[in-house]
Amino acid sequence: MKQFDAIVIGAGISGLSFASHAAAKGLNTLVLEKSDRPGGCFHSHRFQGSAEGFWLELGAHTCYNSYGGLLELMERHGLMQSILPREKVSFKMLVGNEVKSIPSQLSFVELFTSAWQLFTLKKDGESVASYYGRIVGRKNYKNVFGPAFNAVISQRADDFPADMLFNKRPRRKDVIKSFTLKGGLNSVIDGLVAARGITLETGVEVVRISKDASGYEVELSEGTVYGAPRLTLAAPPPASATLAAGIAPELAKVLSALKLETIETVGLAVQKSKLQLPLLAGLIPIGEEFYSAVSRDTVAHDSYRGFSFHFKSGKLPLDAKLNRIAQVLKVKPEDLEQVVERESQLPSPVVGHKALTDEVDRLLQGSSLYVTGNYFAGMAVEDCIVRSKKEFERLAETL
Repeated sequence: MKQFDAIVIGAGISGLSFASHAAAKGLNTLVLEKSDRPGGCFHSHRFQGSAEGFWLELGAHTCYNSYGGLLELMERHGLMQSILPREKVSFKMLVGNEVKSIPSQLSFVELFTSAWQLFTLKKDGESVASYYGRIVGRKNYKNVFGPAFNAVISQRADDFPADMLFNKRPRRKDVIKSFTLKGGLNSVIDGLVAARGITLETGVEVVRISKDASGYEVELSEGTVYGAPRLTLAAPPPASATLAAGIAPELAKVLSALKLETIETVGLAVQKSKLQLPLLAGLIPIGEEFYSAVSRDTVAHDSYRGFSFHFKSGKLPLDAKLNRIAQVLKVKPEDLEQVVERESQLPSPVVGHKALTDEVDRLLQGSSLYVTGNYFAGMAVEDCIVRSKKEFERLAETL
């Protein structure tokens, strides 16, 4: 049995950021990932053939200068020189088959008569619909803000806790406000997995975890067993719950109560010459089977434009999705090149979610078991990294 100082299960940005902090402190860290690629919701699809050199985000799309934890990791791993600015293009509404500006769909009278409540309402205990619906007005929420929030989190946002949707953070004035990286956001993942002290294994399935006085044993499906005195669960809640069942049954019960939403993403490239659609950051649809369509127009390319359509799960087969995409883009289905599919699962919290994550923290106190992911303070990239750093700081107290 090969020994490590720490084992992390899950190679998304949560697991890899935890591993980065551990390796930086001299801990020999093993990261295990069930899928064949690291990154999780960091997924920059890099095209081949005629579109070689063109990439498209299928998961997270944008980073900001308020993401201090991410910038710390980027500085540690020499990635600051890879920052690319994003073109200043805006989101539009898709109403029927027509692209409309967001202001054109607003009732400004309702907005002005409701907005004063922004100064008196508290987010605690409120859902997105109950909080923002009163601030912007019910009609504006239904026609504009509700669909926009759905687009942000790629799921129905109404029941989402209002205090989890946006988190205000200090900005780094020496970094541009919003950015991506050369080769896409997966360049962050590339830098993390290449770091000294981190060993990554992909395409492996953990089938058993046990614990004794010396630490944890992690067994893979092919029979390999690894050991470490410290273990981090950075997989989605259902997977982490299954893994924790044998070593922390109370924790497993809480993790199993956390809900997920499945999203089906279709990414593609279209030759610029075939598109009349104006340059835009993305589309916020009304009454469609997809939550959003995010454009690659924020990073210009000589020959291609790219789009990622985030569809509701189980609603349409691929052919129907491609036909609808072609209608939206006003091109022929055969003009859609390099089509790629991705299925992902995102947290789907409701009001009261914080009580569950507080219980997770209570159950972890004083243990050498750590849990991180995108379901604690929020779903943004920075929320994942902040959670991982917080858990690592708990580990560091024992060194």
